[in-house]
Amino acid sequence: MKKLLMILLLGGTFCTGAYSQKITTDKVPALVYRSFKSRFPASNQESWAKESAAIYEVVFFNERKRQSASFDTSGAWKETETDINFNQLPRVVSAAFNKQFGGFTIQETTEVETADRGTLYEMIINKGKEGYEVQFSAKGELLKKEEAKPED
Repeated sequence: MKKLLMILLLGGTFCTGAYSQKITTDKVPALVYRSFKSRFPASNQESWAKESAAIYEVVFFNERKRQSASFDTSGAWKETETDINFNQLPRVVSAAFNKQFGGFTIQETTEVETADRGTLYEMIINKGKEGYEVQFSAKGELLKKEEAKPED
């Protein structure tokens, strides 16, 4: 199980690196930076990346929580991800998870606030050789279940 987790973490790191380009704050468009600072005025220790031609992502700490946020080139906020503990999930989400994935080990839990779909909850889970990334709505509906395949 530890080997699978390590493969998933490394694979995710390499995949993210393949699609994003780390940049310095001075390379972030002024509209994007102002929008970020307006939305998260208490943030610190920011690290920026250009995720695509139209999306900038920043990883930062905000009130002792590790978060990331995405903005488009016009400065419009797209989403914020916050690392949380499983016990911080809404009761309806944790109940739906337990019903559908009882016996799975949770490796990571994230609250995702989006501009267009509201609040979502994502988890990376495994059980033996099975590994998935799952996503639930705030109402406990399973929205996504993708198999996490180890990289060779």
